[in-house]
This record gives sequence, C-alpha cells and structure tokens, in this order.
Amino acid sequence: MIEIYLLEQLAAVAERGTLLKAAEALYLSQPALSRSMKKLETQLGVSLFDRDNSKITLNKTGQYAVEYARRILELDREMCEGVADFDRRQRTVSVGACAPFPLGELTPVIQERFVEMAVTTELADDGKLLSGLRNRVYQLVILHEMPEDKALFFQHYLEEKLFIVLPKAHPLSGRKSVSFDDLRGYKVLLGAAIGFWMDVCRRRLNAEDLLIQNSMEALNDLIEASSLPHFISDRIIERGFLSPDRVTIPIEDPDAKTTYYIACLNSEKKKYGAVFSAAREAVLRNR
Repeated sequence: MIEIYLLEQLAAVAERGTLLKAAEALYLSQPALSRSMKKLETQLGVSLFDRDNSKITLNKTGQYAVEYARRILELDREMCEGVADFDRRQRTVSVGACAPFPLGELTPVIQERFVEMAVTTELADDGKLLSGLRNRVYQLVILHEMPEDKALFFQHYLEEKLFIVLPKAHPLSGRKSVSFDDLRGYKVLLGAAIGFWMDVCRRRLNAEDLLIQNSMEALNDLIEASSLPHFISDRIIERGFLSPDRVTIPIEDPDAKTTYYIACLNSEKKKYGAVFSAAREAVLRNR
C-alpha cells in the first residue's frame, strides 16, 4: 500500500517543477525527497522520472501517476472532512435562521429535546440557509420564504411585524401607522444582527439615516440616552419590552411583516419531528 505522504510529495514535485523547489515547500532536504520518489517508483514498479546529469523531470508515466495522486489526495481530504462532519453532527444540532427572534424562540425547544447535544446557531440569508441544509451544514433552518424544494420538510412557525418606537414629541408620533417612506429622512437606530430585516431597512430607507450598532449593549445604551427612533417587533412587545414614555406605531408596508418557516431534510423528519410539534405548541402557549 502506498503511503499518502509519498503521493503528497509527488504532487508537490509536479506543482513546483523541480525536486529542489518541492523540497523547500515541503520543508525537506532534497536528498530526502529524492529517496521518497525512488521508494514510490519501487512500490509502483515503474520509472516516474527522466534523470540525467543536470536535472530530474517527470516522464509521461510520472505525469499520469500525478493525476492519480491528486485524485487520491482529494478523496483523502474529503474522507477526513466527511468523517469529522459526520461525528460533529452526532453531537451537535446546527441551526441557521434568517432573523434573531425566531432563532431565540426555537433554540431552547431544541435544547430540551436534545439535552446531550450542543446546539450551535447562525444568522444567514435564505439562500445560504437552504444550501447549508442540503449540504448538512445545518440540521434545522428558519426561513422567511416558503421553500419549494421537495427534498425538504417544512412547517409554518410564526409571524413577526415591525413597529417604530418614537419620542412623544416626534412629528410622526400622532399617527396610527407609518410607512417606510414616512420614515425617510429621520435617523433611526438599529442593531447589526437582525438578519434579513437589515436588507429590508437598507432597501426601504436612506442608508445615511441608519445608525447601525454592532453591539446590543451599545444599542440599548443609545436608546436609553437619546430620543432617536428605533425598531421593535410585535413579538418583542408581547414580551413586555415597551417604553412608557414613548410611542410605538406599526409600520404598514407589506414587507414590514413576515412569516417564518422551520425546515429540515425529509430524511431527517423523523429525528426532528418532535421539535416541529413542540415549536408550534410553544407559539400557541405564548399567544
């Protein structure tokens, strides 16, 4: 059986062009690399190099062997990564979501049902979430658009609607509802980690009016210390996060409201079915 290191060294010779340059790249001496190549030739029972007094170069058989070496090395890499990923998935539930609120709601539901496994979470756009689900980067994802992939099992989860929080003296504070167009020209505070809502805000409002805060602590401090408007959702309001000295007004635009869906692969439906049921039960309890 040919050792992997010999194939790695052969590939390095092909890539670098000479034994000297390959040896330098591999942090080997040239004589050590030369011995390795002779060992590989012995194991294969063929000559891989043309040798003369001044140089050594791969012959046609050597070039053919390099093609095999590269394929084997790629399979070796795939095996190492695949086995490590499989092992990780036995001990970890990876969840991707398009927005923070539904992710925060779903995470404890998963933890209750997979107590011996770690739960990792990530915010990403729907495209990355679907790709990651198909490639098993995620086991569960939360989307804000209904998936059409027949390889996925999905379920309606919950809705969320944006509101704007204004000081009582703000020109828009007397309105029963406002639009994104109404908010143009006013400075608005928002956190950076809000998922797809950031795309909505950037598309509908002036970029120079968005005061984006990377730190939630900094965002909350600014909200407390200033009279600047900021966004909130009906789900956060339901949790009791209202400012009595400010006015909270719904945003009337259709894209200020969304429906979330939980999805997994059809092949994983049996494993995660209890999570889907428990997630919906939790939503109904909190209404």
